[in-house]
Amino acid sequence: QGHNKWGGMAITMIDSLDTLWLMGMKEEFWRARDWIRDHLSFDHVGMVSLFETTIRCLGGLLSAYDWSGDKVFLEKADDLGSRLFRAFNSDYSLPLPLVQLNGKEVDSYGWNKGNAILAEFGSVQIE
Repeated sequence: QGHNKWGGMAITMIDSLDTLWLMGMKEEFWRARDWIRDHLSFDHVGMVSLFETTIRCLGGLLSAYDWSGDKVFLEKADDLGSRLFRAFNSDYSLPLPLVQLNGKEVDSYGWNKGNAILAEFGSVQIE
């Protein structure tokens, strides 16, 4: 049995939306869209990785919107992006790697002693 580290954000499903579209699996794509429309909420999601959430969830929602033009994806991406933006309000001029989606807290990993991770914030800039 696995562990849910993402607060029910359906991150794997969202990350695979572009693949479903490109493979012509439109029925599965629209079923996933329906679930996202009816069930996806970030109100109950705590601390997440800015990097992972940006590339998998925010990127997945934006690419699904780009392919399909369905505003459900854009609305969810706007909500998520507003929450992720809190990570950029740091004293270091660089985003902190952890952001609480259902609150205002941002943090860094204990193991990196508050230092920025070049690969993470560099990739976030590209995304």
